[in-house]
Amino acid sequence: MTTRAAFLKLLTRQLLYPVLQAEGFEGTGQTLRRIAGPAIHVFNVQGASGGKQCYLNLGAHLDFLPTEGGGQVAPTEIEESHCVFRDRMDPPPGPAYGWAYGSSMAETEETVAFIVSEWSGPGRAFFARHGSYPQGFVQMLRETDPTAIHARTALHLARIAVHLGERSIAQALVDTGLAKAPERATSLKADLEKVLGD
Repeated sequence: MTTRAAFLKLLTRQLLYPVLQAEGFEGTGQTLRRIAGPAIHVFNVQGASGGKQCYLNLGAHLDFLPTEGGGQVAPTEIEESHCVFRDRMDPPPGPAYGWAYGSSMAETEETVAFIVSEWSGPGRAFFARHGSYPQGFVQMLRETDPTAIHARTALHLARIAVHLGERSIAQALVDTGLAKAPERATSLKADLEKVLGD
């Protein structure tokens, strides 16, 4: 069984530093960040319970938004869990959840090589969708069907719309968010009601 340390060492050598750092990500350890204007991108390696696999977390945030769960965090310290846009790079289908460290170094090398190849597809695609500000986010707002998103997503997008001066889009998102929010979600409703007053 390959250890977590051996897996991370190989992943760091083949993806985190040579590839991500070449694309503007900075940091040490298991979390790297890229800051371009208000856009913040986070790549994080999270160990899974059981010690045999990990998750590859992707996060995107805008520095004028409250973090997920409320509050403010310095862009250089933001974690993937703080980001309002989050996803994971998924491993191939199989019995394991997360990316398995492997039962041998050969398996580990194969997994890491696959992760590097996946970065060029799903990894880069996630950050491209949340990349250029304001153009990319204007496009996101115009392509979003308010009826097809969750109330919390409507809140985040409404805040972005207000920041971009798109008040009619913000109003539609607030209305949809309020209509979809569960009755018990009082703080979410209060946040939605404040968006256009901010």
